[in-house]
Amino acid sequence: MVEPSTPRRELASLLDIFRLGLAIHLVAEARVLRTLVSLVRPPPALRLQIDQLRGEHEHQQAIAERMVKLETGSDCWFMSALELRVSVLDHAKREEYMRTALDDHVPTPMTKGLVAQYATERMRLLGTTSPLALARATYAA
Repeated sequence: MVEPSTPRRELASLLDIFRLGLAIHLVAEARVLRTLVSLVRPPPALRLQIDQLRGEHEHQQAIAERMVKLETGSDCWFMSALELRVSVLDHAKREEYMRTALDDHVPTPMTKGLVAQYATERMRLLGTTSPLALARATYAA
């Protein structure tokens, strides 16, 4: 979404795909993290990481929603796309760090169960009619 030579129609489609993927990811992740916190009492540092990841998702969602209102392919749109890209890449690095921290506090069989739950939740959400609305409701609560 940051390549200026990409046709505008394709840029709009890519943004829609990103928004849908993000919605599915954040709802599935929120459900899995809720399960994790209910089963294991994570230490304060890990709880802080979880809260930070949630905040990053909200920030990414806000950027994507702002982009919908901008003229596709405009300078502002590309600046927002670049901001979104940086946010997603930074977020991915922190998620990897959190996975390492989880390994220190969560038994391996439970981790495998949480990974399976995440995959199941994603597939369940893909089968719903409005993951975007569900994502908004998840973070509005």
